[in-house]
Formats: sequence, structure tokens, C-alpha cells
Amino acid sequence: MNRKISKIVTIALLSLILICVVLLAVGSRFGHLTIMLPLKHKAEFVNGNVASFPSKLQVSGNQIVNAEGSVVLLKGLMPPDPARLHSENKFSRDFFSGMRETGANVIRIPVHPENWVNDKDYLWRYLDPIITWAGESNVYVIIDWHYIGNIATGAGPEMPDIADKPKDLTLEFWQLTARYFREVPNVIFEIYNEPQSIGAEEWRSNAVEIVQAIREQGASQLVIVGGIDYGKDLSWVIKHPIDDENISYASHIYPVHSSSQWNYLFGTVAEKYPVLITEWGFMDENRNTAQSYLAGDGATYGEPFLEYLNARDIGWVACWYDDKWEPAMFTESWKGYTRYGEFVMQQLKKLTHLAAQHSVPGNHRHFASAPWKSTKDRLVGLAAFSGRFLASSWFRQRGVISPPTHQWVPRKVRGQAAHRYKYIERKNRS
Repeated sequence: MNRKISKIVTIALLSLILICVVLLAVGSRFGHLTIMLPLKHKAEFVNGNVASFPSKLQVSGNQIVNAEGSVVLLKGLMPPDPARLHSENKFSRDFFSGMRETGANVIRIPVHPENWVNDKDYLWRYLDPIITWAGESNVYVIIDWHYIGNIATGAGPEMPDIADKPKDLTLEFWQLTARYFREVPNVIFEIYNEPQSIGAEEWRSNAVEIVQAIREQGASQLVIVGGIDYGKDLSWVIKHPIDDENISYASHIYPVHSSSQWNYLFGTVAEKYPVLITEWGFMDENRNTAQSYLAGDGATYGEPFLEYLNARDIGWVACWYDDKWEPAMFTESWKGYTRYGEFVMQQLKKLTHLAAQHSVPGNHRHFASAPWKSTKDRLVGLAAFSGRFLASSWFRQRGVISPPTHQWVPRKVRGQAAHRYKYIERKNRS
């Protein structure tokens, strides 16, 4: 009897291993299954080392200073939405440490509204650990509410296909997020990624309301308000600035925006108020005709643009620190830098001696999937993978597991069917 039971158990285990091997092959080919356990919702951010985090930033004239009164020029990087990093097993302290090692002193975290809505634990799952990792590495974090479109009406071809009204969801997001991080000095709030299909007066009115909602939570940190027309146009600020003591303004400038426009779009504003370029970048050897506004290179766009910014002490965030979202700094599968990526790394190298050892893409080993090195590694990996799949059915039934994430996702954008990868194309930016 015992032999019969032993035989059944052996056959079951062998079958399980075979199934797991097949599923591993399928998962490697088509994506990842990510288990997302429910998390306890703390009322506020708690970290015993918060006193050692970078000090709170404050506006002083047209500059940004820290608690000691020293001017801080923010220059950094923008990774994909943490939810996507998680789906690809890249959401880790090592990944974010890698960005710090380039010389960046700020990272901009894009929070896509659809990901926020679909994961009620988003703040605690992603934003809380990112703020911890960054703070302990002496890095500031811009939390970017990554809408593109009209906040009041929901108009815009790139608005997410969710039921929530954008203004209601925006206020709800900032009330919770600002309240949670109100005592955390290295946090910066960027209220709305790219206002589009909306006039300056209407956008300003909504921006004032959002800033007020943040301040009502007791959060006094630096708040960033973007321009209209995909974030590029800040000309309205000259006559109608936001009435708040700690506001910086943001513009998004790409190769399609001629240097003759820079003064009008943001340069004149920067003479009186702090301005950050929270998105810029170009596609050179990997130019995509579907996104012609990104077509450019270091010589004709990158160098003159950064020279313009440096002459005016304007900080910047380059996007994307990724191998997929465009303009990408890395080639496919993080095998190396694109020319744009090389250009950004060269610029950051000027800020710190640490970056010299990271000028070769191969040094970013922790971004790619580590190869199996031994039989022991294979067995450990197989056991972990087996556990994931055994648990997946149970978790999926209870709504705590996400589906596979693929590179190209069919989406509906306000009734218009389109095959696209999230946020890689923005049109009519000239």
C-alpha cells in the first residue's frame, strides 16, 4: 500500500515538474504572471531614516533651494510605470539604485491612472518603497500623475479607458498621496502630466484647485504645475502664475519644438519662476516615423537644448529609462544604450565621478534577467516558479493576481480601437 502511495506521489511530482517546465517556457515567451497580494494600508509614510533623506525643497526667486538654502539643480531619469516594472520582475531596490549610480539626483515616477484604479494597493505596493529606496540613496522623487488630456471634460485621444472622471480621480489621488507623504522631505508632486485639449485659463483654474487639495492635507513640499498643449506651453504663467509659495513649473520639449520657440514656451518664465523640463528626449538611429516629433540627435537637438538649459540653471528629467517606451535609452532587452541613452549618460557623468564606472551598458547587469549559473540555481528557480503557478489559480479567483503583460496591448481609447504600447505616441506636438 505504501509503495502504491509512493508511486502515485512520485508520478504527481514528476507531472508537476513537467507542467512547470512547460509553463516556464510559455511564460518566458509570452510574458509574466505577477501575484499581487493585498497589503496593509498605513495611514502615513513611516521610516526610521527619514531624517537622513534629502531635505525639503523650497522656491527662492526663480531657483529651488534645500533646507540649508543651497541651490539644487535637479537632473535625472524617468523609468516606466512601477506596475509595468513589477510585471517584468524589475521592480526592485537594485533597479532604482542603478539610476542613482548614473549620477541622477531625481527620478520621476509616472503613475498611470488606469494602473492606479486597477490596483487599490498601488501607493503602498510601489510609491512607498520607491520613496524609501530613493531617500536612503539621497535622491528626490517626482510623483507624476500621468494623465494626458483635458482634466475637466476627459477629452483627448490618449485619455485612459476608465470610468472615473479625470478631475474627480485626480483630486482623490492627490488627497490620499499628499496626506500619506506630507512629512517626507524628498517627495515632489507633479499634479498632472500633460494638459491637452484645454485652454490656459481653464487649466490654471483646475491647477489651483489641485494645489489647494494638496496643501489642505498638510503637505508643504514643492509642487510642479505643467504647461498646456502636451505640457510644453508655459507662456500663460507670465501674467497668471499660481498663487502659492512653493510652485515650480514644467515644460516638455522634444525635437519637433524649434529652438526659436523655447523662449516663448518656457525660457521667459524661467527668468522669474523656477522651471523644470520634466520630459525631453530624442530618437536617432531608432527613429520611428509614427512618432516624428521624437526624430532628432544629440548634435542638432540634444546639445543645443541642454546648453540652453544650463545657461539658465534649468533642471531636467530625461525619459524613458527603458528598452521599450519611446524614446528609449536602452536597446531591446537592455543589451546596451541607444545613442540617446549614451548622450544622457554622458550628461549625467558631468554631475558625479561615480558615473565613470557605469559608462558601459554591460555594467547594468541588474536590469536584465540573470542567467542560471548552476544546477542548484535551476532547482531553486524551478521551485519558486512552481509555487507561483500553484498559487496563481487561487489568487486569480480572489482577484489579487494580474494577467500577463505583453509588449503590445490592444486598447480602446475613448471608443477608438487602437493597437499601441502605452504612451509611446503623442501626435500634433508641433
